[in-house]
Amino acid sequence: MSALPQPFSRQGTSHNTGKLAEDGSDLSTLPHIYAPVSEPPQLPEVNVTAKLLRHHENIAGIQTGNFLPPVMVDVDPVDGVCNLDCAWCCQAQSRTSRPARYMSEETMGRLGPFCRNWGVKAWRISGDSEPLLNRNIDILIRHGQDAGIDMGLITNGVFLERLTTASALTYLGISLDATTASTWSRLKRSPATNFPKIIDNVKRVRQECPQLDICIKFVRFQADESLSKNDFSNSLPVLDNSPSNQTGNEEDAEQLDKLSRDLGCRPILKEAYPKGLADSYVFSRCNATPLGGVFDASHKFHLCCDARNVYVLTDDYTRDEWRELPAIWGSEKHRQLIESIIPGGCEGCAKRQVNEILQHVVMPTHCSSDYQVNFI
Repeated sequence: MSALPQPFSRQGTSHNTGKLAEDGSDLSTLPHIYAPVSEPPQLPEVNVTAKLLRHHENIAGIQTGNFLPPVMVDVDPVDGVCNLDCAWCCQAQSRTSRPARYMSEETMGRLGPFCRNWGVKAWRISGDSEPLLNRNIDILIRHGQDAGIDMGLITNGVFLERLTTASALTYLGISLDATTASTWSRLKRSPATNFPKIIDNVKRVRQECPQLDICIKFVRFQADESLSKNDFSNSLPVLDNSPSNQTGNEEDAEQLDKLSRDLGCRPILKEAYPKGLADSYVFSRCNATPLGGVFDASHKFHLCCDARNVYVLTDDYTRDEWRELPAIWGSEKHRQLIESIIPGGCEGCAKRQVNEILQHVVMPTHCSSDYQVNFI
């Protein structure tokens, strides 16, 4: 479960004012045409993990064991299948462990009201698979909007033309991870012709939704230093180890800011999980799990977005007319499942910084005096 983006607003600008067309007509009378502004709005550089402070009641519930409903949940409209095969994908193991399944229209229709009544504030629509492979994605988003849920969608963008409800989103993340078609094709194992298709899709959404926060997401992958999909599972197909595939996307990363500006979007650059990451964890308990969870297309509710299909709280969140999940949330079963998580056995953890803060700053530990927590 990665951190949600900061609030964002972008206004389209017209560059026609005062200009004349070749026939002498005033271009300012033409319909408004969106053009990306040259620079994105400047936001204060605050550590995004500080958003924990907004949810102090949830944090207090983790301290006492009286868990409040999750703040944000992942919603997976698709299980077990993806149209791309990224070299660093930590979800490849999850996909191979379960069959392809698509969230039904009935489940999509009930998930919004259920989450609103339970107290969930936000959805991150993503998954171990590409969410836009579910052609009914707009049904899910409309019901989330009707329920007053903040929603972000993360997609690889290849099928972005299927999305007609982008204006209902808080943010749209495009996992591009390259700035050239050749690099994209090599690392995604997909025809290079899909790269310009994604760019055109982003341009269309940018024009249709000038105020939407569209993020160009870039995972910087270094073949000799980053964890590859095979590091997460020995059962996956072996990566191509030929010399041509032993390079990452570092050079493309240098052009990320320019490409994002040209598209009128916000760049997000993150490093792929480095090899040996688990050895660097300085937390021993996954306290972050009560802040989130995963609703998948197969009706399972998972505690962890990084380890889908490993820590499953219920195998059917619709059971007993959707009453089972709230009933077992915070129960002894829930707490025991959290206790069974051994962080050192998790190759990657998107919430490692949150876990470190919760264990060593929020929770009283032997480190509290060293941190001098009363001196703020």
